[in-house]
Amino acid sequence: MKALYIYNIFPKLYKNIKEWEKSLDRIIEMGFNSIFINPLHYPGFSGSIYAVKDYYEYNEQFFLKTKSAEEQLKDFLLICKEKNLDIFMDLVVNHTSIDASLIKKHKNWYKVTDNGDIENPGTWEDGKRIIWGDLATFDLENSPDKNNLWDYLYKVCHHYLKLGFTGFRCDAAYQVSYDFWSFLFSNLKKEFNDILFLAETLGCTPVQIQSLSLCGFDYIFNSSKWWNFNDTWCLEQYALNRNVAPSISFPETHDTQRLMEEVNRNETLFLQRLYFSGLFSKGFMVTTGFEYGFKKRINSVKTTHNDWEDTGMNYTENIKKILSIKKAFIPLHEESPIEIVDQSNWDNIFCFVKEWKDQRVLICLNKDGNNNQKIIINNLEKILRINKIKDYSPENRINGYIKKLNITLPPGAVKIFASEKHYVPITQRL
Repeated sequence: MKALYIYNIFPKLYKNIKEWEKSLDRIIEMGFNSIFINPLHYPGFSGSIYAVKDYYEYNEQFFLKTKSAEEQLKDFLLICKEKNLDIFMDLVVNHTSIDASLIKKHKNWYKVTDNGDIENPGTWEDGKRIIWGDLATFDLENSPDKNNLWDYLYKVCHHYLKLGFTGFRCDAAYQVSYDFWSFLFSNLKKEFNDILFLAETLGCTPVQIQSLSLCGFDYIFNSSKWWNFNDTWCLEQYALNRNVAPSISFPETHDTQRLMEEVNRNETLFLQRLYFSGLFSKGFMVTTGFEYGFKKRINSVKTTHNDWEDTGMNYTENIKKILSIKKAFIPLHEESPIEIVDQSNWDNIFCFVKEWKDQRVLICLNKDGNNNQKIIINNLEKILRINKIKDYSPENRINGYIKKLNITLPPGAVKIFASEKHYVPITQRL
């Protein structure tokens, strides 16, 4: 399966679909091969793009008045295909807006409370139950008309695949049953052999993730963004899940705080997390504006194109560098086993090897974002089991062949070492 390098076009940050199109060449130049677009459907009264009022109507904010929204979307999808970009649509099947047109015709497709009202979904935050009053929860498991509900959602997916989408990023995938996903995937893949399904799995337990994979998800999103490089949970989850499905790392998403704001505008820590996210797993994703160091958090209701920020910063070359390195080494674009490398400064330096089919790459990361840190490794050829080792880091490469390390890493630095025998630039792979 190909490695996915995904650029998330968050549609509310653009004036219209023509602005998405103008971004494509820049997205490709950075090294991305895929696009993910958040919901395009007509929204309910709240204006949230995740509160779908009608799956077959479109959010007029995103389209021009020159011709129908669907014709404009078809044109955009065709251009993506011509540019060899896979394109994923956000699929929301666990709820609709509370004022969705389906409720009048098919109230029995929804969960209801004891007093007969449509049930609103919610979540727990800081020990408090948060209810989303603008949403209505589908009863995918116990609806008395379950077969017709499932068939309706199947037809929605079929419609958008026929338009030209590559597949779906499935929102809150763990909130939907194994049986429904199995039904959906098995039926759609009878006609669309190459479609891919990406599971949004934030908050999932390992058991839930394994269940999602068994029903046919092709990718999951991992939680490495929140790892502090010390606790064991991230590597344990990675080891457990890498044989379940390949995963996608991200430094931020439309659901999280912007990384640049999270690191208090510390460029060193920003680049550290960018490079680590790019190297950790098979897939990688960033969200609109990340490449410019946007700071304002995205809001599915309130964000508009006026929130596009003039930061004076540009990290497109940094993204391009880390993706070109990722593509050049097989262990970096596979869901490779991770082996921790012991060295004396383990408190401040995280060293690990990624291996795939006897090819090994060593990554050394200075956890300390404020201070230089010393690293000494005397047996580099033994660790990588090969000679002619060179420095392929995104910044400040050491010249020549390297047999041992006795160097000082700048704050937050990420270093990459591998044999030149295994270095195959993307131009040679094509």
